Amino acid sequence: MRFPPIKQMIYQKPAVLGLSISIILLIGFLMQEYLLGRFTLIFEEEYLLQDFWIAVVHCLLAGYLPSAYFLLLRGTRNTFEELEHILKPPTTPSYVDSAVHIEKRKLVVWGLLGVLVAVLMPYQTAIAPWDPSTWYPEVVWHRILEPFIGWWAGWFFGAIWVTSTRTSRLATRIESVDLLDLSPLFPFVKQGLLTTLLTIGMISIFSLLLLDPGEWPVVARAYLGSLAIALIGFWLPMRGVHQRIHEIKEAELKWTRERIHQSETLLHSGSPDISPGHMADLIAHMKLIGDVPEWPFESLTIVHVIVYLLIPMASWLGGLLIESLLEIVFAML
Repeated sequence: MRFPPIKQMIYQKPAVLGLSISIILLIGFLMQEYLLGRFTLIFEEEYLLQDFWIAVVHCLLAGYLPSAYFLLLRGTRNTFEELEHILKPPTTPSYVDSAVHIEKRKLVVWGLLGVLVAVLMPYQTAIAPWDPSTWYPEVVWHRILEPFIGWWAGWFFGAIWVTSTRTSRLATRIESVDLLDLSPLFPFVKQGLLTTLLTIGMISIFSLLLLDPGEWPVVARAYLGSLAIALIGFWLPMRGVHQRIHEIKEAELKWTRERIHQSETLLHSGSPDISPGHMADLIAHMKLIGDVPEWPFESLTIVHVIVYLLIPMASWLGGLLIESLLEIVFAML
């Protein structure tokens, strides 16, 4: 039996990669806490419980970000393939491959920027965060995982920019747009929703840090920044097709207005070449085209985006519930 290459397996099942990383890290972390006898201590001292919870969040982020990165690339590939039938010339396998190919130099730059942010971020809540003498066993996991998380966060946000702009540029290759049926353009919307959902997924995990009151400033800044990125990620893939719809709509309205003007001239001259209902048909057509939305999504899509943006709040409430349950369980032991 031949197994597919590891790279192909990662692209096919990126969620498995993320789950594997998080599970392995969590098992290792919990084993450390058990062997060191830390479970009794962390529920006696509030600050130790906070450090324990932050370490759990780091383990989850360390698995989620690589998974989100590869899910974004796979989703972009699917978007390019779904748009094949409306593009001129049609996309080819090599073109689709190039759409998700990111230069190594850019990946290195993004990764280093992410690591830099991750290294500087602890200074917002600690005086000497990188002094090993101040590290509890739980904090060791914070400091080890933070550069790793920062690297993948840099890759993820860089990939958002690349995939969104490349998707947007596809609109220039759309030969024609049926203003009365924008459904063939829905892959652009799916790409925006995917980007938004993946970004919100990251901040939903990060929002679990809100269980530690001292982390509020960090989480608030990260939430606002990620919220902005999520909204940009929703808008950017559709920017090009929005412009394309706008151009075609304006051209159609211009054509209709010209025909109305010509019809008015014929009516005033009493020409028999114009039927009585012709003017009314042109006016109705102009109103119909004027009502066509210039974005390829419906109001329900906006509802989906709003629901996505509320996920971090649900995550935070769930974290509070889990923490309360853990305290009850360990109090009974």
